[in-house]
Amino acid sequence: MISLQTMPGTAPTQAVAAGMMTNFDAAMPTVVVADDEAALTGEVADYIQRYGMRAIEVNNFGDLVTVLQQQRVDAILLDQRFGTVDTLVMLPQLRSMTDVPILMHTGNREEMDRILGLEQGADDFLLKPVSGRELVARLRAHLRRPARPAAGLAFAPPVPVLAATPAKVGWRVVQAERRVYRPDGTPVRLTTAEFDTLAALAQTPGETRTRDELTKLVFRRDWRPGDRAVDNAILHLRQKLQDDLGEACIVTVRQMGYVFSGFPAA
Repeated sequence: MISLQTMPGTAPTQAVAAGMMTNFDAAMPTVVVADDEAALTGEVADYIQRYGMRAIEVNNFGDLVTVLQQQRVDAILLDQRFGTVDTLVMLPQLRSMTDVPILMHTGNREEMDRILGLEQGADDFLLKPVSGRELVARLRAHLRRPARPAAGLAFAPPVPVLAATPAKVGWRVVQAERRVYRPDGTPVRLTTAEFDTLAALAQTPGETRTRDELTKLVFRRDWRPGDRAVDNAILHLRQKLQDDLGEACIVTVRQMGYVFSGFPAA
């Protein structure tokens, strides 16, 4: 397995260096097109640049890490089989570096791989071959960071979850940005599945949400026996919130589901 810790010293290839030095309008969103097929990478980059996006082409995983370390980007189009690297496995490490939308570009039609990818930090999956128009539409949708509440949720940015406090006081769920902010204003880094799970629970603090409800709200499908998607999302949420909120902020209701105990008062 390639370790991110061993990658920083990797010198960027000529293509990466060129992409990083090209002059573009600063207002243009920057999309990293990451695929080991150079011809495909170039074709995709050329196409999205016609629609007002700056494209940075990378053809190996080390260059992707270098780009993320050296400059701001707005989205990543990532090949699942990136040379010898299965990027599904690397998603948690990439998520530790950036919270921008990650769209997986894959020829793999296995449902479980897509579910795993979404749980690990991917925001979308595009099956090869994908049309240029659909690719641009999906990129634009993610770059807009639209309010995408799960069914039945109605968050308006910014929203203090429990108390009607000033916008900059207390914990905040900001749906338009798909982020959760601590009282000091720093964001909690959450994947799409983690954010949607917390939003669903925080909408009704103190009330039990069943696994079936959460699966429909977050993953847009029915829960099945043995389905661990919600449980995994809860596990990761607890790990990320534990230092701030303790272990009891999300409580397990045996044989039913989960309850959010609420954010502490500011």
